[in-house]
Amino acid sequence: MTDLNSNAHLGLAMPVETKTLLFQVALDQSYNSVVITDANTKGDGPRIIYANPSFEKMTGYTLCELIGKSPKILQGPLTDQRVIEEMRLCIQSGTFFEGSAINYNKNGAPYNVEWSISPIKDQSGVIQNFISVQRNVTTLIAVQQKRSLLAKALNDTPDCVMITDIQNRIIFVNIGFEQLTGYKQDEVLGKEPSFLWGSKPETAPDNIESRLSNLHFQSHAPNLRKDGSKFHVDQSMANIQDDAGKVTHYVSFSKDSTDRLKQELELKDMASTDALTGLLNRRAGEQLLKQYDDMTQPANNMLCLIMLDIDNFKKINDTFGHVIGDQALKSCSQLLKSEARATDSVIRWGGEEFLIVVSNSTLKATLNFAERIRKSFELNNESTVGFVTASFGVAQMLTGESTASLLNRADKALYKAKLEGRNCVKCAKQPILF
Repeated sequence: MTDLNSNAHLGLAMPVETKTLLFQVALDQSYNSVVITDANTKGDGPRIIYANPSFEKMTGYTLCELIGKSPKILQGPLTDQRVIEEMRLCIQSGTFFEGSAINYNKNGAPYNVEWSISPIKDQSGVIQNFISVQRNVTTLIAVQQKRSLLAKALNDTPDCVMITDIQNRIIFVNIGFEQLTGYKQDEVLGKEPSFLWGSKPETAPDNIESRLSNLHFQSHAPNLRKDGSKFHVDQSMANIQDDAGKVTHYVSFSKDSTDRLKQELELKDMASTDALTGLLNRRAGEQLLKQYDDMTQPANNMLCLIMLDIDNFKKINDTFGHVIGDQALKSCSQLLKSEARATDSVIRWGGEEFLIVVSNSTLKATLNFAERIRKSFELNNESTVGFVTASFGVAQMLTGESTASLLNRADKALYKAKLEGRNCVKCAKQPILF
């Protein structure tokens, strides 16, 4: 402890001149080009007060030629003014900026540069300077240009083709990509493909190691076109290696699977949806419950079931006929859907019996939820059959309990509600566990 404190005091006691010299040496020897400006935001903007040797080499200007000049001397006809405007706004607001554009060296030759600009603030938070770290990427872009023949061939395929560098930044997309996504190539270069994702694809590789082998996957998570519409793809990925076998790029080939997936989902929806009410059917409900059996115990046992049954439904059918009975079932189903949370699953368990799977909820909250539904039923006046009530049984999953046991306890609680006069909510008894 004493040694650490002693070192800390030594650091704090370091003379300002020594610190300045240390920073100067670090900047001078930096591989990346570094330039520091003042904080002026008027007129031509900030002025250069320092540039390291790497910056001098990249631009062809000496330090004496740069001091007091605006970095605008590096701009030219091909400099993207949109990027410059974005940079200007960031400087004015004192926020971090990162971008890339074409600059020109002292001899007028263009070069591609990537740079970041950060504000330097004093202890009171006032911006005193800006520091920019830059990297010449002309060689990388030149390599791209030499592969123009390959690009033409890739453009001729109807598939969506995208190439990214080792940092997962897009360096090429073909016409198929532009047609599928609505984005032009110059709008996506330098971006990561994730900007297309509505959410992260479930089966996409999570780390760079998993990408070292060629692979194929289908993403059920949607991508977003430029106009905001969703689409899905079947995607194959492969890596590109240099002569030494080192991975340098990744290439992906995608086919639009939106229509096919839509048809599959419609068929799946038909198989899992009750035709009359539009709710999940019993088969889908059983599969949902099985998922809880297959996973580890739900966190904090916060899984509850509400089983409910419309009271005297046989009398409704006998009195008004099955057509009116079906209408009553539809109306009750809509009420359940409107009361349920987005995370709840409402299932037509059979006939006039329904099951609600309530996740992430305490037993008390679920009992209150069931009571709220009961009151909504009680106040719901059907135009033909009048007021319809329902009885409810509620159970919370216990540690180590199966969903079959949980369902059985909810069913017994519902039976108890029926025996005690209907139109009420009953809580399941705790089972005796040996």
